[in-house]
This record gives sequence, C-alpha cells and structure tokens, in this order.
Amino acid sequence: MTLIRTATGARLNAENRPRGCLAHSAGRFRIRATGTSRFDRHFHDFDEFWFVAAGTGTIHVGDAVHQIQPGDIIHTPTGVDHDIVAVTGDQDLEVFWLSWALPPGADGRHLHRTPQDAIKHPVPSRPAATT
Repeated sequence: MTLIRTATGARLNAENRPRGCLAHSAGRFRIRATGTSRFDRHFHDFDEFWFVAAGTGTIHVGDAVHQIQPGDIIHTPTGVDHDIVAVTGDQDLEVFWLSWALPPGADGRHLHRTPQDAIKHPVPSRPAATT
C-alpha cells in the first residue's frame, strides 16, 4: 500500500505497513476546539513524533509544558509521559504522529503509570492568548 487516507480514520499499522517499512504506526488525531475531546496521559516503550498540522494548544512532555502551533514537531521519547491539556483558540488541534520501529519486547500501545492516568480526561478549549 502506498496511500493511507487518514481523513477516513485509517492509519499505518502492522496490517497495512509496506514491506521494509521501519515505522510501527502513523496517523492523525484531532482534538476539538469545542472542549468535547478526551485524551489520556501516557507514555510508550518506543519513540514517537507528533507533527502539528493545524490549531494551537498546550501539551506536557515529561515535566516540560509547551505551547504548540502549526509546523511544530514534538518528540516524545521512550518512557516519557505526554499529554494534551488544552486547545487554544477556535480551531481544532490536528496532529499527525509517527512512531518508529518497536524495540524488542515493546508493547506498542499507550502505557500508564497509574489507573488514573488511563482515564481519558476532557481537553478544555481556552481562548487564544492576545498580544
């Protein structure tokens, strides 16, 4: 397969990965600016990259807090918690992700340090900062 239509919810995974492709998964997610989306604080046993296509927001990667915008690339290293805590402005936050090859013994899913982290929390919408 050479085309994956993420607009329909499709993603790159083990079932459709081209032969020789080193990526574990890739796809798109959207966090609504209406405040109706949910997300979970999690980590992975592999590195992941996010590419911000649209919208702005606030994320946590480990202890760092980042204000993200279109064009940003976020690296979430192996074992580091990450979370989306707000959408800012009135545009949905649209993010593409890419996770590279799984190391031996890796699970490949969202992993949680506590049961509370596994509960998907609401992602509020906040007004964009004015300058």
